[in-house]
Amino acid sequence: MKWEEFKLFSYLFMGVRYNNKAKDLLDNVKDRKYYEVVKRIIEMIDSGNKDQLATEFTRCFINDYKHLKCPPYESWYRERTIYGKVVAELYDIYAKYGIQPMKELPDHISTEMEFLAYIFYLGKEDDGKKFLVEHIFKWVPLFINDIEKYHYGEYTKLLGNSLKLFLEELSNDLKESK
Repeated sequence: MKWEEFKLFSYLFMGVRYNNKAKDLLDNVKDRKYYEVVKRIIEMIDSGNKDQLATEFTRCFINDYKHLKCPPYESWYRERTIYGKVVAELYDIYAKYGIQPMKELPDHISTEMEFLAYIFYLGKEDDGKKFLVEHIFKWVPLFINDIEKYHYGEYTKLLGNSLKLFLEELSNDLKESK
């Protein structure tokens, strides 16, 4: 597991405006199954209508009239609430590393991916693996299922597909390291 992978997915789930940062990390993951899908996402943003793609992203992950179908928050999938008990647990985990989330809530997928990037960058592989098992693998598969069911277009569909492939590779990496 490379820290760049987690940073890449953090950027992808922050939205269209982070495309150049995601593009900068793409060469670091050429050997991964999700590479072609992420490359397609980046190309789609570069050549497409960024406002339209941003609207699709917003509608899927931030705000949709009446009911948001794909909330990117761990507490939603584990507790059926936003800013649930898991947030306090995450604050404690982040505080051990001197981290205070600023861009998003602590349980937002981009925050959790950014945290994992930092952990793996520090070489704290055991802590990263523990976080994957105790957090990411407990809710992100459900999040992916919702994206597969409720995506609003090709862009959000590809985001879900890339995340699914990424999780499969992480799971395989964990099994191989045991």
